[in-house]
Amino acid sequence: MKLNIDIKNNKFELEDGAIIRVKDIGDEFVIEANPSGLISLAKHLLILASDKFESGDHIHYEAGMMLVEGSVNFVIEKI
Repeated sequence: MKLNIDIKNNKFELEDGAIIRVKDIGDEFVIEANPSGLISLAKHLLILASDKFESGDHIHYEAGMMLVEGSVNFVIEKI
């Protein structure tokens, strides 16, 4: 699969049809996603890694917004 990723707009949006679910299974958590959800997460990481963001900048993933309802919320922060 070849995928062109445009991170110029710096928007943390989900791809059409993206499904991302996060489960807490004790001492770790599991991120489950369909292909559109995995592409969305990959784009978010690339955007956050870009020079336009500084240490301390972060993305919140919350149930009912970026994540499937009932998921565990989490944050990814750039250091």
